[in-house]
Amino acid sequence: MRTIEINGHDFSSLDSFYSALEKHLIAGECPWGQNLDSLDEIVANNFNYTDDKNNNVTKIVWRNYSKSQTDLATLKNSRPIIDQLDEILASNSTIQFQKIP
Repeated sequence: MRTIEINGHDFSSLDSFYSALEKHLIAGECPWGQNLDSLDEIVANNFNYTDDKNNNVTKIVWRNYSKSQTDLATLKNSRPIIDQLDEILASNSTIQFQKIP
C-alpha cells in the first residue's frame, strides 16, 4: 500500500502537474498519455499496473493545494482544470484523497 504526495509548489500548469505525478507510476503496462482520460484510468487502477497489490495507492496527499487552485483555475472543456483533477483523484473510493492548503 502506497501514499502519493504531490506539492503545489512543484508545478504551475497541467503539463507540469502530469510530470510531477509521473514519478509515482509503477512500471508495467501503464497507459500514461498525460491527459485527463489517462489520469482517470490510472486512478481507477490504484496507480498500479502490476500483479503486486502492495503497489496499490491507498492515499493521495496534495500539499499547497491553495496554490494549485490559483494556478490550475484555467478552463478546459468549459470547466476549471482544478475541478476536473479533484473529481478524478476523488473518484476511486479505495483511495483517500487529502488536500492540504
